[in-house]
Amino acid sequence: MQTTSSKVSGREAALAMIAQVERQAGGIARHYAGGTGISDRFTDFQSFIGQLGEFQLFIDLVESRLGAFEPEKQAAQTKNLTEIRWGMLQMEVEASSIFLDRMATSGKPWPMGSQPFLRRRLKRLDDIAAFHADHVAQYQLAAPNATMIQQIRDHIGAQIDSSLNLNDFSIAAPPSAFEPAPLSAEPRARKPAPRPAKPVVAVPKAPLRLMVREADGYKYIDGEGLAVITEACKVANTSIDEFAKALELSRPGLVLILNGRDPVSTELLKTLRRFVTRTGGLI
Repeated sequence: MQTTSSKVSGREAALAMIAQVERQAGGIARHYAGGTGISDRFTDFQSFIGQLGEFQLFIDLVESRLGAFEPEKQAAQTKNLTEIRWGMLQMEVEASSIFLDRMATSGKPWPMGSQPFLRRRLKRLDDIAAFHADHVAQYQLAAPNATMIQQIRDHIGAQIDSSLNLNDFSIAAPPSAFEPAPLSAEPRARKPAPRPAKPVVAVPKAPLRLMVREADGYKYIDGEGLAVITEACKVANTSIDEFAKALELSRPGLVLILNGRDPVSTELLKTLRRFVTRTGGLI
């Protein structure tokens, strides 16, 4: 049973985190509202999406601490965080519309990895609509901007064929052992047959496995999550940085999740487990 002092300490910690959420939301809004911080650079927009993703994860973490409040205050803080989250989602719609419009106007070529990124933008619109439908009745959230949402769909539909795909992190097929020798003007001297090599006994590696634990209703990567994904990246011939970008996360944000410091969403966990499985590991 919690003591009075521990309850007070828990409420103070939660209030400090809520204040941090409010400060961060204000900072993001001031920098990006109205498209002031949105350019026609794909990498800049990708970083912006990663920043919003990390912020949403931070709100998840703060919501897990609201149990320190009495029921009425807990309900009020839940409403506050939901409204902040919805404000960020509306900003994401606005920024996406502005960015896609500027990319279309600039005529710049889409870089490698942009096609799956654009497809995730379409899926993201569905996620945003679902969030609004789940909370509008309880919190009277403002309706999403239907005009901007349609503009995003139109822009992606018009530009996705000119965007470039990214490797799917699958294992590349090894080069053929029977490639034809290059043609030469003169026949090469025959080399003596090599002596048969001694058989090498291969020591199988332990299969990769991504472990998960649950705490306060949230899932966290448990054990050597970073080591598992790093090894899977080696097998897939990619890097942690490239993998994080494909997930629309920053490298520090992904590392925090893999080290079990930040919670992992259900969808991200499914993606990580598919990646591990496809590179020869276990779920």
